[in-house]
Amino acid sequence: MNQLLSITLALFLSLTTVANNEISEILEDGKLSEMSGDYTSAISQYKKAIKLDENNYNAHLFLGNVYHIQNDYVNSLIQYNASIFIDSKKADAYFYRGNLQIDLGSTFGAVNDYSRAIEKDPNVMQYYMCRGFAHSNMGDFHNAVDDYSIAIQLDPQSATSYYSMGKVQGMISDFMLACDKIIEIKDTGSVRAETVHMNFCLI
Repeated sequence: MNQLLSITLALFLSLTTVANNEISEILEDGKLSEMSGDYTSAISQYKKAIKLDENNYNAHLFLGNVYHIQNDYVNSLIQYNASIFIDSKKADAYFYRGNLQIDLGSTFGAVNDYSRAIEKDPNVMQYYMCRGFAHSNMGDFHNAVDDYSIAIQLDPQSATSYYSMGKVQGMISDFMLACDKIIEIKDTGSVRAETVHMNFCLI
């Protein structure tokens, strides 16, 4: 009896491995199609992966991204929600849904989704950049500055972070403080900070 159970388990694990490998190959093919701009093929591949495993987080996420690119916001939202339902501990579906919320005009919803992404993974510079952008659009400049400051700490070479923080701090009458921070980094030898200083602080 134990030998039979062992054989059954081994067979199940073998079939599971084969299925997972097949799905991974399908997702890779979908990504290649997506990168080449063949979105119809990419959608077909991602749907094929979902048909094999309806609980595949990445298949729903990737499909949501392609729908978003095509401005199919309804189907994009459905796929992001599916990814979150499958694994709410992962950050990227919240992040991409936040980007979708921006395009839908729901800035408050975007801030909430970016915040959830940050809760799941607090070490991704892009999450803070996007939340800072959303805060800025809401007129919440102080929180925008906070987010851009964290983004700079996570990626000191990001010229976009310096510029965005400087621009927002200028809106709250703290322009010189923004440039002081940029100069401080520039003096360490950062070429990008030097570029931002020339194009922003010397205007």
